Amino acid sequence: MALPRIRVGLGMMVLLVASGSPSTPAGSVNDDRDRAFRLYDAGRFAEAIPLLDRVIEAHHRDVQGRIKRGNCYLRLDRPERAVPDFEFVARFSPFNPSAQTDLGIALLMIGRHQDAQACFEQAIRYWSNPLNGAGALNRRSAREIRQGRGASHCGLAQVYHRTGRNEEAIAEYNRALAIFAEDPNTYIGRGDAHASLGEEDEAFADYAEAIRIGPAYSRAYVSRATLLARLGRADEALADYERALAIDPNDALALGLRGGLLSQRGQNDRALADFEAVLGMRPEDAGAHKDRGGLLVRMGRNEEAIADLDRAISLNPRSAASYLNRGAAHSNLGHYEQAIADLERAIDLDPKDPKSHTNIGLALFMVGSYDRSIEELSEAVRLAPRNAIVRMNRGNVYAKLGFREQAIADYGESERADPRLMASLGGPSRLLETMGRQSLAMLDQKRVTLSKPGAGEASAALERGHALRARGDWKAAIAEFDRAIGLDPGRPEAYVARGWSRFCAGEPDAEADAQAYLKLRGWDDRFSPYMALLGVLSARRAGHEEEGRRALDEAIAGVPPGLWPLPLLHYLRHDITGTAVLEKAKGETQQAEAHAVVGLDLLRRGDRKGAIEHLRWVRDHGPSKSVFFDVAGATLRDLDTPLDPLSRAIRARRAN
Repeated sequence: MALPRIRVGLGMMVLLVASGSPSTPAGSVNDDRDRAFRLYDAGRFAEAIPLLDRVIEAHHRDVQGRIKRGNCYLRLDRPERAVPDFEFVARFSPFNPSAQTDLGIALLMIGRHQDAQACFEQAIRYWSNPLNGAGALNRRSAREIRQGRGASHCGLAQVYHRTGRNEEAIAEYNRALAIFAEDPNTYIGRGDAHASLGEEDEAFADYAEAIRIGPAYSRAYVSRATLLARLGRADEALADYERALAIDPNDALALGLRGGLLSQRGQNDRALADFEAVLGMRPEDAGAHKDRGGLLVRMGRNEEAIADLDRAISLNPRSAASYLNRGAAHSNLGHYEQAIADLERAIDLDPKDPKSHTNIGLALFMVGSYDRSIEELSEAVRLAPRNAIVRMNRGNVYAKLGFREQAIADYGESERADPRLMASLGGPSRLLETMGRQSLAMLDQKRVTLSKPGAGEASAALERGHALRARGDWKAAIAEFDRAIGLDPGRPEAYVARGWSRFCAGEPDAEADAQAYLKLRGWDDRFSPYMALLGVLSARRAGHEEEGRRALDEAIAGVPPGLWPLPLLHYLRHDITGTAVLEKAKGETQQAEAHAVVGLDLLRRGDRKGAIEHLRWVRDHGPSKSVFFDVAGATLRDLDTPLDPLSRAIRARRAN
């Protein structure tokens, strides 16, 4: 993308220090200003910012200082910090078209597309009508006016491109080029729009023209490399990334994209170095944390990956790819409940990504939810019918469940899509034999719901129950879970759903559901500690103190050391404090679980105020699809606690 380098600094040709304020600050401030401007001209933007901070603190209305500081932030890809400076300039010089263009660029970079469009359209009006911006335009040469008008049209085209309106974007780029044809950004932007429409020849022609008129402009090589990589021409793409980095070794976009391509080619160490270089320059870059986290997953360094992906999600909670990667890390560690929660969130954000449906299908298989597993894997196949890995994964699940014909069909499609992949696994027959052996072992140990009469009805009842539970209709949800268990009493996930629903509804027998689950699965299952936790909490709520203590001791003895949620069980036995268990919780999911358990325990001990504080934390900050979110909400409703103003604001923000 060409945006971060669109005409940076154009506004500096326009605006002067306001009348009535000192044009050259005295003493050390004047020195700081001169040094900052020299650093800016040398491209040392990070070093210029602290000096500009001091200048602007001393002389609040230093317009050119604000323009330079705003452009420093744009160059460092921190547009949210640039917006206040450009807003100030736009207020100070309301009829200046460059002020509107600069502000539009910053707003576009942070995704405020409508506001950015309004700024660019205003700039175009000012450039087109000298009466509107007479004071600013009278100080411009004819070339500067053409350049400014072209940049405004280019910015508007970027809005269209980023919102998927590529035909309109190309038309707007054409207008920009008709006005001023010497800006490489315009050709790069039009090339990106052509590439989005699959018009590769036109895109390559635009990138070539951008390189011809701006040979020292790295972003043209980056855009061309991105298109080459998409077309499978990896060697040519890497060569272009190298050219871009030879021009600008600190081009974070080029480093990040090259790292992604190197990762795809299995050159993990080089890819990791690129991602770490980006984070060295931009420690708050959500995309770089996401990319490094995804690479660490592929390298088997899952705990490190989760730390990176937690950070990525905290910086950008609407990135489906971050949830997808973290779900993969949790699956690799056997944390299937966390994996499913992450992958459900990824699907909410991007329902058309087959990778999320594939991964959640595999995680659901691991917890015994075979019908849902096949449903998700089939959705992945629908979205990517010629993807060899997607087909192979569904074939593997069919084979493990004993459905040979369906498995053979999927393996055949996978082999047609990528013969080398299937050959590397020994071919369809060998794969079917391997998965078939696992199928026989599984059939001896588990009740495979797909092969039994009534399984479809049980699945449907479960799905209806989950939908009712999401609406807070616990009584109706429990009735559906009763129906599912009546149809298929060996289905573990039905006891999970009914047990926690009973607990949320304040009904008895959640303890019995926990015991039924543990009888079916034992302690080797990753969900067993949570069901043991349910048993302890429900026994205590029912006043079965002796049973609760016995269940707690059994759970602590049965859960492997170091496995979450073991600290929650130790807290309930008073082996550790509430502060200690909160410190042990990593990531928002574990933190929500810890706050919920501490809140319930404080409520049991009579500390209503402390309990409400912890439960509100879960309601306001916890993952909305976590069972502990449901527990906190239901308990707070039982306590009849209205939302305080802060909680109302948080709830409204989450809803949006």
